[in-house]
This record gives sequence, C-alpha cells and structure tokens, in this order.
Amino acid sequence: MIKIIDSLYLTEEGCCIKNRKSYPVHIRQGSLDGACSIYSLMMYLMILKTIRRNELEDLYDNIKKSSETENLFHEFFDKHGLLRNGLYFHDLKKLINRVYGSVVTVVSKNEDDEEFQCDGFIHQIKSVLDTDSPIMLGIDYKGGGAHAVLAIGYEADVNGMFNIFCLDPGYDSNPTSYWNIVISLNSFKGKYKHQCLTHNPYNCPIIYISETLVISKK
Repeated sequence: MIKIIDSLYLTEEGCCIKNRKSYPVHIRQGSLDGACSIYSLMMYLMILKTIRRNELEDLYDNIKKSSETENLFHEFFDKHGLLRNGLYFHDLKKLINRVYGSVVTVVSKNEDDEEFQCDGFIHQIKSVLDTDSPIMLGIDYKGGGAHAVLAIGYEADVNGMFNIFCLDPGYDSNPTSYWNIVISLNSFKGKYKHQCLTHNPYNCPIIYISETLVISKK
C-alpha cells in the first residue's frame, strides 16, 4: 500500500498543493537563502497553506504579506540565511515559536525522546502521515554530516512501513512523482540502518533518523 498525504496532487508542474494550481511544493536548495532545514520548513508551511509560493519568490516585496509572514521571512532569510551548518530542530522550533507561534504549533523530538528510543521514530512518522500531515526528518549520514527532508508519504505491507517518501531540497524534483528521494527502512543492521534512495545509484547514503519536527496550523 502506498500512502501520500491528501493535500498533494500531480500537475504538469509536478507535485502541487490541492486548490493551489501552479504552486509546486518542492524548493531546490540554492533557489532561496538558507540551509536545508529552512527549505524543508518552507515546503511544510506551503502544504499547511500558511504561506504561498509566490510570497517566497517575491524578492522585491511586491506582494502584500501578513505581519506574521513578514516576521517569518525576516527571521529565516534576513537574519539566518545561508546557514552553513544548518539548524537542529529544537533550535528551529524556538525560532518558529518566537516569530510565528501565533500561526502554528511546533513539536520537536530527538534521540533523548521516547519516540526515538522505542523504534527510531518509525511509529511517530507513520502516525503523523496517517493524519495527512507532513513531518520533517533530520537524518545523519554514516560518513558524517546531516540533512533535513520533508516526509509526505510511505509504502507499507502486512509487516509494516518499509519506505518513506520525501521531498529533499538537495535534489531536483521529478514532475511525474510526488517525491524525489525514498528512505528505505531497515536495509542494514546497527545504528545506521536506513538508506536514502536517490536518482543517482552511486549516491545512496546510509543514514539514521535523528530528529523529527511536527507542525500544525492553529
């Protein structure tokens, strides 16, 4: 069984938000300021319909925005743009709450939380996606480094979920697919037991999921 959150659909422009045609969800890293977590955050907020694609692309402030959106963009593009080392999700949560807390509720989890210690966030990820909400994932690479992606669906059978479908700002999107990377679960043993499947068969890193971020609209 394949599950995709129900707010998304495919158009000639790729994965878009229902009732917002010509609003592709995926943002390629480099098209805006900021680190991977900020790109994934902006994709998340577009799906929640608290911001619009044309607002993100409005470099010259020609579109009138709400004060909350202005504060959000100022925080993440003007004050925290081009973050070389990215942001841990608990720090991201603090920034969101400070400038956008009147619009959304944010919950972050890391390796100290029960959700990780139980099964490495697997149950939490499936449960959130089953409510038709995305969930941000922080992934750590076996060879070093970390990244942030946005999970928008999964594949499961009688034995449970075995693939997580994600929008990754680090890769181009495919206009005929909802996702552009797949996290293949439990492909290996040990701490780093998952694998990112990408368009490049020679670049499919081994990872573990180290953080999650759940955002809901108030």
